[in-house]
Amino acid sequence: MESDHIVRLVARTIASIIGGEERTDSPGGVVPSTNPARLGDVVADAFLGDAQTFVDACAAARAAQREWAQVPAPVRGRAIQQIGRLVEDNKEALARLVTREIGKPYAESLGEVQEIADTCSFFLGEGRRLYGQTVPSEMPDKQLFTFRMPVGVAAVITAGNFPVAVPSWYLVPALLCGNAVVWKPAEYAPATAAALTQLFLHGGLPDGVLNLVLADGEQTFAGLERALDEGLVDKVGFTGSSAVGSEIGALCGRHLQSPCLELGGKNPLVVMGDADLDLAVEGALFSGFGTAGQRCTSLGTVIVADEVHDEFVARFDRAAREARVGDPSEDVLYGPMIHERFAERFEEWLGLVRDHHTLHGSTATGRITADAPREGFVGDPAAGLYYHPTIGPNVSVA
Repeated sequence: MESDHIVRLVARTIASIIGGEERTDSPGGVVPSTNPARLGDVVADAFLGDAQTFVDACAAARAAQREWAQVPAPVRGRAIQQIGRLVEDNKEALARLVTREIGKPYAESLGEVQEIADTCSFFLGEGRRLYGQTVPSEMPDKQLFTFRMPVGVAAVITAGNFPVAVPSWYLVPALLCGNAVVWKPAEYAPATAAALTQLFLHGGLPDGVLNLVLADGEQTFAGLERALDEGLVDKVGFTGSSAVGSEIGALCGRHLQSPCLELGGKNPLVVMGDADLDLAVEGALFSGFGTAGQRCTSLGTVIVADEVHDEFVARFDRAAREARVGDPSEDVLYGPMIHERFAERFEEWLGLVRDHHTLHGSTATGRITADAPREGFVGDPAAGLYYHPTIGPNVSVA
């Protein structure tokens, strides 16, 4: 396939892909994926699978993995190279889809897609560096060698706030090293996942080496449990909440497996008395409100020295009020919340605000509406899940 091939990334209906074939039986139902910036815009209808779908995908991966592992690692590297080229050729289209499906500003989406290409560029050379070792023996007629071998079948479950970059960090090295993969993306970003899968498959992967499962969390966990019981999964990777990660860790532990867990968290920023306040505010603004704060690396708490506290708060308040918020296809700091579940979670946090708290950052709090407008909002706030930036100073820690 030529590297300038343009892949059709958006389909009206999407489904799991197992052994190279779409599974449109939808035992988990058909769920629309909507644009959070324009809730009336249905990106695609997703045919969801169930626990059996997940088990079937693991069985297909198991059947395909041995032959894929026998392909020389440098040749597997060329497949990764081709995937990277396809991603670069389709960069703008994939970024627009990310923006449309999860509401990430287009500039951020472009950067996220570039992460895939960069990951491919790094790992394509690793196919020639999967070195083993020669080890001295105490016996003159014996030679000792070590070889790097594929793990087998990897089950990868990812979140949707970084719907293509984070999956690529799992998929690319796993495939390069000769493993087969079953990937279960977030159910609120299925169209983006299907598009990324198509790019990988068009890169020349054999059927069954990469399988996509669209399913909800409950069915995924049940399928993973069954697949582990049946010996179909050798490694689990999960990016998501700490609560779910603890359950997956316990499940894998019962099978004497050590999963890769990238779990939730919030980061503090410490501003000392001699800090460059303009730089501190600049960092806090994007860290706190970029991607609408929906990142495990988002800023949650700013700890400010007494002598610069009031000045920092004033500057931070001004910067947040002046920031462009709204339509993610425009030049904005952030767009909508990714999905209703995240909007509901944010409103739960706002429920902790009491009368004695003084909030900063915008002309109102909560959802941006005609009754609670945001000055300088870009676009139509009523169309999507848009929320005011909120800064709560002088919060006591019990």
